[in-house]
Amino acid sequence: MKSLTRWDPLRMMRRWEPFDELRSIQHEMDRLFERFMGGEVPGRETGMWTPLVESYVKDGKLVVRAEIPGVDPKDLDVSMTEHELVIKGERKHEKETKEENYAYREIAYGAFERHFALPEGAKADELKAKFTNGILEITVPVPAISKARKIEIETGKESVKAIESGATKKAA
Repeated sequence: MKSLTRWDPLRMMRRWEPFDELRSIQHEMDRLFERFMGGEVPGRETGMWTPLVESYVKDGKLVVRAEIPGVDPKDLDVSMTEHELVIKGERKHEKETKEENYAYREIAYGAFERHFALPEGAKADELKAKFTNGILEITVPVPAISKARKIEIETGKESVKAIESGATKKAA
């Protein structure tokens, strides 16, 4: 049986973060235990969570959108280095409800941090961030990605013909 992998056409634009993968696996295991055991996994409410994101290039700009409902924009930090875009934030837990009053508890709270590799030539001084209806949208101009061109591949037969024709000219 073949395994399924999420398709990411812009994988070249982000660095692989093994801890993001581990957090995702931990989140799925927590959900599995919650379903079978009926209850919350201890320590999850204080742990890190990972907001869902999408990224694409449109009109010469890299667009990164993060789904972070319930996060106050004052609790967000967007920064950019020469090669990386970093989004940090925290979804705070409301302390008004007591633990014993919960029937279900599936919303993750706590700090998060996401890193995205940027293509060379991204213009940090033109980065813009907008927060609307729980979606953080970041745009940064990037250089055009050149389209691929076809390269002819020489085969050994053509090389042999060239050598043979050169050898017959020398013999004559």
